[in-house]
Amino acid sequence: MQICQISGYKGSGKTALMTHLVRHFSEAGLKVGSLKHHGHGGEPAMQTGTDSQKHLAAGSVISGVQGETVSQLTFNTPFELDDLIRMYASLPLDLVLLEGYKQYHYPKIVLIRNAMDLSLLDELSNIIAAGSWDMTLLEERQYPVFEMKNMQNNISVIAEYIRRDANG
Repeated sequence: MQICQISGYKGSGKTALMTHLVRHFSEAGLKVGSLKHHGHGGEPAMQTGTDSQKHLAAGSVISGVQGETVSQLTFNTPFELDDLIRMYASLPLDLVLLEGYKQYHYPKIVLIRNAMDLSLLDELSNIIAAGSWDMTLLEERQYPVFEMKNMQNNISVIAEYIRRDANG
């Protein structure tokens, strides 16, 4: 199972890129999992009043619900990313895309909004590509770069950065 991170500050286009990549790889026949770090404080939004939410409120550590075409698990405890990756590894996935988790060492694509974000390129490890709305910010980089304005048109090129990393 291959893992790739999409990192950047809030508003840099991480979710948009993740959505395009998930669609691209899924349409190519890969089984893709995604995992987002909720880095804005607080807890992710949950549907209130559901039976599974009531189970969690009563003290269950994990609550699941099985529908006709969807299964959903919710954990009432935080996990380390490595623990979550092990859970994902037990599923039949070809690729896991991580949104956020900047400080982990998985191969990553870094998104840069403006000059203030450039410090990420020096602070983060294992960068395989970088994207920006302003390509002058990414001049003279040792890894491939792409323009966020043309993300949809260039998604196959961006996906190739991920594939190439998997194949060395």
